[in-house]
Amino acid sequence: MYTRTFAQFSDAVQKLGGWENSIDITPDVLLQVINDALVEGYDTMVQKWADYYTLDTTLTLVAGQDTYSLASVSANFYKLRHVDVSPDGSRFYRAYPYDLDTQHIYTAQVANTMHGIRYRVQAQNLIFAPKPTAGVAKLYYIPQPQQFASTADVTALQFDVPAEARLVVHIAHRDLLERSDLSTVSAERQIERLVSKLQVAADARDAGEAFSLLDNPNRDELGSYAFDGWDW
Repeated sequence: MYTRTFAQFSDAVQKLGGWENSIDITPDVLLQVINDALVEGYDTMVQKWADYYTLDTTLTLVAGQDTYSLASVSANFYKLRHVDVSPDGSRFYRAYPYDLDTQHIYTAQVANTMHGIRYRVQAQNLIFAPKPTAGVAKLYYIPQPQQFASTADVTALQFDVPAEARLVVHIAHRDLLERSDLSTVSAERQIERLVSKLQVAADARDAGEAFSLLDNPNRDELGSYAFDGWDW
């Protein structure tokens, strides 16, 4: 793991822009642009390989209750990826999202089984339709990006590779250039190069590809089967 503190990020951003003695680029300004850069950089990596960042948690379903606070599901909830439901916590069924235009179909309905449960995200809530019976839901979600609480924060944030921290520095640098109405062309080019490097790095995080997403693990993408060294 590679770590960086707020002080280290601040120093790197100031040196990159030649702002070491600036009275305009204050610690509070640096805090804002660095935190914004942490979010943008994080979103870039999540879009490349969401599975790497995905966590899961279990939500207890109450019979007849359709609305659940996402904050109560997880304090660091950021984005929802997938929902499974189960009557007993053993056998799970996929819950698919539904369009708001179909909301009227589920009015006052209570589900008889978990097979037909649908969901949607509304503001900070997860809403099921029809209203589920008692059971559990397993939520797969992206956690919130790392942030510094204040300019005095001494937390060392963790990154998988140095290029991720460099991306944060260059995004913050670009935002400060925009703030000063200066050209960001060179900064944007550097960000694009770093994003390209990080996308390659993301592909190598599971170099062994230890699991298969195929329905049949003995079947390859072309539809043939491997058996004792022969394809048939």
